[in-house]
Amino acid sequence: MLSEIAVAVLIPGWQARQRHRWLAIALFCAGVLVPLAIAVYAIASGRNWVALTLDSGYLAWTMFGGMLALLARLVSVAEVWHVNRPDRSWNPGDGWAVVLVIAVCAPMLIGVVQVGRARASIAPAFAGQPDEPLFDASATTTSSVATSTTTSTTEPVAGTSTSIPTASTTTIGPTTTTTTVPPKPERPQSGVDPALVADVTNVLLLGGDAGPGRGGLRTDTMMLFSLHRPSGRASLVSIPRDLDGLLFPPGTALEERYPYGFTEIANAVYPIVSSRPELRDAYEVEGVQPGVVATAQAIGYSLDVTIHDYVLIDMQGFLELIDALGGVTVYVPKVLPMPGNVPGARSEYPDTIGPGLIHMDGTTALGYVRSRKADSDYQRTARQRHLLEALATQISFNDVALRFSRVASAIGGTLRTSLSPDELADMLNVIGGQTAIVESVGLVPPLVDVDHPDFGEMARIVGAVRVALVTGQPSGY
Repeated sequence: MLSEIAVAVLIPGWQARQRHRWLAIALFCAGVLVPLAIAVYAIASGRNWVALTLDSGYLAWTMFGGMLALLARLVSVAEVWHVNRPDRSWNPGDGWAVVLVIAVCAPMLIGVVQVGRARASIAPAFAGQPDEPLFDASATTTSSVATSTTTSTTEPVAGTSTSIPTASTTTIGPTTTTTTVPPKPERPQSGVDPALVADVTNVLLLGGDAGPGRGGLRTDTMMLFSLHRPSGRASLVSIPRDLDGLLFPPGTALEERYPYGFTEIANAVYPIVSSRPELRDAYEVEGVQPGVVATAQAIGYSLDVTIHDYVLIDMQGFLELIDALGGVTVYVPKVLPMPGNVPGARSEYPDTIGPGLIHMDGTTALGYVRSRKADSDYQRTARQRHLLEALATQISFNDVALRFSRVASAIGGTLRTSLSPDELADMLNVIGGQTAIVESVGLVPPLVDVDHPDFGEMARIVGAVRVALVTGQPSGY
């Protein structure tokens, strides 16, 4: 009977084809054809394997197919056993049949459970996918600023440390002096025809610093990833976290509070909006954190660029993802002093790393992008780009397959995005490519004065980068 059990496990329904034709067909379809169809779809669809492993719908079908295949084998074995042991007797040799069934079915059950857990873990990362861009530069117009000659004095704006000067009239003897409201900052203009860059998609990449020992989340890493879809050319533009005076679209809640520019540095937009109920309500978009919406609007308006989508990565959780993937190797050109360990770090890194190729665990990688001892905050943004490019290059199918549940858990707890799994996979492929990133620019000194930024000039730089993607000619930056 052992041989019949083996056939029943490998090809469910085959042994029953003469006895129960329809049962045999059902078992064969459930145990062989359905899993085969799922595998053929994965190959024939041409989808990236990263996209497949991040697709909640595909994982659901994989789990369903796995359960059907498992049940088909168990039913097929039970049918063979019933035919060969109608009296339910037990022979000494039947133990080997049980061992065979367990050896085949146990891994299948474990796999189904792991896929189910991974699907549940990954689902939150792709929960918010709005149909409209987070900020549409072409749909924003500058509102006019009226001047008035009222008799009121300077009035503070609620929730800010600044005030809006209002018009006032002062009379001293026969002389009357009227002070008008100073004009609001002009809207930055890139000078780029929107039709020229219509095929360029812009994704805001945000790295948050939330974690043990830190209150709230600040977007210490901000990059603009742009992709010219027809050619595949792409760019990465780093936006410094300490950029002063961000501007907000006219008529928005933050523009009303900060009409002359943001009085905090750029990475404070997210926590300010997230911590205040009235601002959370003002920037509510289904499935997207209000802080992300406000940050995207501020950067999009200040740089005159449409923000189609976003990716938010919790940097503390990012180290868990790197650990789950088995680490990342980065070339460090010179000795780099490391900062103090973050609370809750899993390992102690050395005082310095480099020069040369360094294989980093998650903790060391986080220290690598946080260090400012040897250079400055602006070199740190370059390291963030290098780490992202290295990680995207080194993600392999084997790494994910061998650590699937752990990787999925890290992604679900670390990442939030408005991209679909396929779009995210395509972006990672581009970032990890050898020639796709043709423009890599940091909006940092000496190119940009972050303390007194000229947003018009910054918008023209970002516009030139996007035009370079379309034309294939370097932007010069």
